[in-house]
Amino acid sequence: MLVDLHVHTRLSSDSNALVEQYLEANARARERLGAICLTEHRLFPTDAALDAAYARLSDRFAVRIFKGVEADTNLGHLLIFGVTGHLLKRFDFGDRMLRAEPLIEAVHGEGGAAIPAHPFRDSGYGVRLADLMAKVGTALAAIEAVNGQNTHEQDRDALAAAEKLGLAAVAGSDAHFPTARWFLTCATELTKDAATVADLCGELRAGRARPFRFGSVALRAN
Repeated sequence: MLVDLHVHTRLSSDSNALVEQYLEANARARERLGAICLTEHRLFPTDAALDAAYARLSDRFAVRIFKGVEADTNLGHLLIFGVTGHLLKRFDFGDRMLRAEPLIEAVHGEGGAAIPAHPFRDSGYGVRLADLMAKVGTALAAIEAVNGQNTHEQDRDALAAAEKLGLAAVAGSDAHFPTARWFLTCATELTKDAATVADLCGELRAGRARPFRFGSVALRAN
């Protein structure tokens, strides 16, 4: 199953894209996603009407729509999946300087997955991964090793770091617009189907995932 772990819509201030536009582009593609994760900047929407609209789109296009959040932390951007009510009460995701360590540990404790986004681009995560792992242990299981907006060198460094540290390497387009430059560039390939966010988190936590480049083959560190 292919899932794009990093997609933004107009709910993020730097995007004007509609979810439907991404799903329409996916429907026209030769290689298609089975799911997309909406990771809005500093926002995890809890509007019931929005959830209902996402459910209708999911049924219409036969693509699962999962919600996450791209949080701002003191080390850089962090993709979070499996957001619970407890996490929403404990952390203000609108904060631009959330402390990475307690957030990663709390997400893990709730059964979720916290993944440093583009760790070698505009981020302090990359050079601190080993130290971070020493502090949070298995709560850090994966990094976004391939990002659709990265340079080749940034992806290369992240893939190498994942291999060296024994972290799962995942990928996301970081799409802000439903165009070829932004969307359907890369994704994460899961070994099993994920019907729910809980399923997705289970696969990510277990490391049963690898980066996938559209029009190519699964990527490796070398």
